[in-house]
Amino acid sequence: MTVQNEFAKMFSSIPNICNPDLAKGGMATAADYSANLSQVTLDAAGKSADVLTASTKETLGNMRALAEVREPSAYGEAFTGFMQAQMQLAQSTASALFEVAQDAGGKMGAVSAGAAEKAEETVTKTARGAAARKPASKAA
Repeated sequence: MTVQNEFAKMFSSIPNICNPDLAKGGMATAADYSANLSQVTLDAAGKSADVLTASTKETLGNMRALAEVREPSAYGEAFTGFMQAQMQLAQSTASALFEVAQDAGGKMGAVSAGAAEKAEETVTKTARGAAARKPASKAA
């Protein structure tokens, strides 16, 4: 059984094991990582909105052309032209959105790789610091 003094002694050594400054640094690193990911996400959302806005404007222009008054025999040709224009627009819109997603994915990968490197450095630094403190705590 442990005596009360041994129990208190065990808990008094916790600050030597867990450095509170490292926790603060970890929170700052997590906040920085979150801010970088948010920036990439918001940039991608803005670019996607631009692509979709342009697509909508082009669709409305195609619909205006389709809605013009024509000879009865010309409506079939107008509708065929409208459908072809819409198919091309759908392909170009999908391609543009794919480029936005690919760019955002690359940027997120870079942000994550940077965070992983920073985490590795922090873990190494913490391990070295703990190893340096261990002999000092044994002597006490």
